[in-house]
Amino acid sequence: MAKIPKIKPGDLVRVYTKIKEGDKERLTPYQGVVIQIRGNAGNKMLTVRKISAGVGIERIFPISSPLIAKIEVKKKGKVRRAKLNYLRERRGKKMKIREIAAPVKKAEPVVSTPDKEILEKEETATAEEPKTTAQPEDKTGESAAGPKSVENA
Repeated sequence: MAKIPKIKPGDLVRVYTKIKEGDKERLTPYQGVVIQIRGNAGNKMLTVRKISAGVGIERIFPISSPLIAKIEVKKKGKVRRAKLNYLRERRGKKMKIREIAAPVKKAEPVVSTPDKEILEKEETATAEEPKTTAQPEDKTGESAAGPKSVENA
């Protein structure tokens, strides 16, 4: 049994099926749009539709079948229905399905090795310096934080 990717209606998939001819075995790809997924758990059925020579062809694949070698998702489609039966009446551009944009990965800032060494030296230099907690006093005898005595108002 093949590893099944996450498939939704509207996705463009390529399903590779095993065909035995005598003592030889070969794989045949079938590429089309998923128009519905039926069943649950072990007995899911995938209906894939394609247009070949101007004629619509649909095939139903049992996902858990040992005859399915692998399933590739070519494009992720953005649709609002679970069953896309309305595609059967459409032709040409009207049959086109919007594609989900791939998520954009944020680039991490790249720090080269000389910069890392400089940063490490600065961190060790600041760690070695003694930290003073006393605040400097100005000429009036008050510290930068405020007056020495606190009066009750």
